[in-house]
Amino acid sequence: MKENPSVYVPVLRDYARLGNPVKHDRFLWHVTYFTKVSTLLIGRRGIALPLRGAVYAHNALPTFDAMYPYFVDCVDWFYPVHRNDGAQFDDYAFWRIDTHLCKFPWYLDPGMKEDSKFLGMEEHNYLCTPNAIPPEALSLFRFDMDNYRFRNPKIRFIDGCAHIRPIRSDFDTLVPCDEFNNFIRKRAA
Repeated sequence: MKENPSVYVPVLRDYARLGNPVKHDRFLWHVTYFTKVSTLLIGRRGIALPLRGAVYAHNALPTFDAMYPYFVDCVDWFYPVHRNDGAQFDDYAFWRIDTHLCKFPWYLDPGMKEDSKFLGMEEHNYLCTPNAIPPEALSLFRFDMDNYRFRNPKIRFIDGCAHIRPIRSDFDTLVPCDEFNNFIRKRAA
């Protein structure tokens, strides 16, 4: 593994040195547009590394409004449907990356340094890595309007105990695609 690698950042149209690895949450979020073909491809192969590029993810981001690519899409005149009731998030696939299953360093995203300030977010909310993400470290989640609007806490009963998890961010309202995630696990085994 290279120390302080440099990667090509399309937003900057240049190479950028990534600096030192940063601490992050166990679960990071990689957001793509939801299409059957790309979803199946990621499920089979993982998140591929672009040529001389990086894989980008969100770390502890509290709101969907500041996630890439949504913050770009909502001001794009050519984006097909401009909705603002929450239903616009159906257009995205949310890939949760378990960093315990892919143990490599993550760095601050050099392309989001200025944009994070513009969005009112911290730089550590946007990370990247010069490594591909294997499928066994991924889980697919989808947007759920009821969870998003009503923000009901998640309650699970295990061994006679109730575990209550409050909704802390928009990403907590997502619902796992269990059938698809089981398919990914079977292929990885």
